[in-house]
Amino acid sequence: MTALSSRTISPPPDTTTPDMTPTSDLFRQGMRRLAGACTIITSLAPGEGREGWTGMTATAVASVTADPAQLLVCINRSTWAHGIITRSQVLGVNVLGDDALALAGRFAGGVAPHEKFAQGAWLTAATGAPLLADALVSFDCRVAECIAASTHDIFICDVVDVLLRESGGDPLIYFDGAFLGDRQPPVSRNSQENQQ
Repeated sequence: MTALSSRTISPPPDTTTPDMTPTSDLFRQGMRRLAGACTIITSLAPGEGREGWTGMTATAVASVTADPAQLLVCINRSTWAHGIITRSQVLGVNVLGDDALALAGRFAGGVAPHEKFAQGAWLTAATGAPLLADALVSFDCRVAECIAASTHDIFICDVVDVLLRESGGDPLIYFDGAFLGDRQPPVSRNSQENQQ
């Protein structure tokens, strides 16, 4: 029988460096390079009907599980929509096609909350949340859990219903601070020389 030898394993050398945490500006610049599908997150103030609808453009949406169907949405606590979602515990996630650029801009800001829904064909979901009739897909959701994360809350949602656009389409993507359909192509050196 062979005897096992014992030996002491020394810890790896200290490879940590002093505070290598990126600045918030650097982190924001990096995250701008993460392309995201544009969505309009919607909800409604309890008991207020259509006048209580609210919505905002967002990209912080992800699938959690398929069975049971769950997704997550990250919302800044300082937004008007956050307070309404917290009270109602329902929301809609409307994934936009590239034909919805103007609507994405409308819900991104500069329009009063009660005026945002003046454009677009809106349906009332089973939960009461507004859903965009011609979105690529809309998810009707109930909030199952809310997790605090710094300035945001992560809403884990149970999906109650899914509405798919029959014709499909291309998604509206947000990248590097602009909607891809709204981005001006860079001018190449060759095209500048050809114009001279």
